[in-house]
Amino acid sequence: MAALRTALQSGVRLIHSNPNLDTQWAVREVLEEIGPVDGLRHLVKAECPLRGDLEARIHSAIEVSTGQLGIARISALVLEIDLKRTEHTDLLHKPRVLAGFFRHGAQVAFASGRVDSVYAYCHGPQALTAALQVEAIGAVAAQYHLTSPWAYAHLAQIRRADKAFIGMSPLNRGALVNPPATTARARLLPLAWALDDPRVAALAVTMSTPEHVNEVIDTVRNSEPSRSRAPYTDRTGTPRRELP
Repeated sequence: MAALRTALQSGVRLIHSNPNLDTQWAVREVLEEIGPVDGLRHLVKAECPLRGDLEARIHSAIEVSTGQLGIARISALVLEIDLKRTEHTDLLHKPRVLAGFFRHGAQVAFASGRVDSVYAYCHGPQALTAALQVEAIGAVAAQYHLTSPWAYAHLAQIRRADKAFIGMSPLNRGALVNPPATTARARLLPLAWALDDPRVAALAVTMSTPEHVNEVIDTVRNSEPSRSRAPYTDRTGTPRRELP
């Protein structure tokens, strides 16, 4: 909660949460303490196995999240295929099934009247390619760090499809942090790598302490020169292109 408070006070305006993790109450508590935050956007994950009850899962994610976060609308619902609970794993290699999952999920989410955008969380190239075929999907998200850089090869494809890309866990949940380093940028060098490409519209970083938040922000600011020359960035290093 201290980390979230620091992040919001430092200008972070994008919060990613999962109703299944029982942490949204903490987000609401911090927001109620701070008061109204202009431009704040909530990304909420909705997980479901292929051939599962997608409609019920999405409605549950919306209902639980709006209640726990204390919000009327969700900026973006992030659809994710629950790999652990997908019984027929052969379906994960069928483009039509994957595209159908994201298409149906988007229809259900928008029909609720409480979701502004729908994103697709992709575990691999096949899911990503399928999601790009669905017009209603505004952005795709995937793990994006030096030990899982596969999405980098698809950034051009994502741009051609006129979708935004969100890089998840650029520090691999802390595993890529270099503790002995003496500067924030050196400690978080993999984050600097993830920031370097202007085709990455946003990064979702797990931050558990105020100190880590400050290091992340310092690294972003020190990465400004490489991004400021790119056509999709402003002087803060933040992509000018708005997430849908």
